Amino acid sequence: MNEGRLGEQSIGAVIAYRPPHSFHKQFVLLKSPRGDWNFVKGHKENQETDLDTLKREIFEETGITNFSILTYLGNIKYKIMKAGFQVQKEVKFYYVTTDDNHVILSNEHLEYIWVYYEQAKKLLTFAQSRLILEKITKIRFIT
Repeated sequence: MNEGRLGEQSIGAVIAYRPPHSFHKQFVLLKSPRGDWNFVKGHKENQETDLDTLKREIFEETGITNFSILTYLGNIKYKIMKAGFQVQKEVKFYYVTTDDNHVILSNEHLEYIWVYYEQAKKLLTFAQSRLILEKITKIRFIT
């Protein structure tokens, strides 16, 4: 049977922006036509690397081209229905920062919002997305 097979691999980004004169970062969330709020994400095409997909999806969904990839955050897995079959989907998430909070929204989403951490946790529709966001609080960078 096809149930549970790995059928789709996607790459996602938790994009952070620090407003001027603020100590706290904001995160961009996108609202889908289904009404859920989530991070930038999309499936890998052809022979794309994670980095290729990440750059393409960030640009396609937000128009942002200037960003830095800080670290890999982890992945989530869930099942979707595709062509009448239940297919396993995996999304690998990366933590990305930008100095540009100007978003050009794609036609894949209805709206976007930049929100601080606590508000992002409340708005994110899926528990697994909230867990990815929480991983940011555990990151310690050595400078």
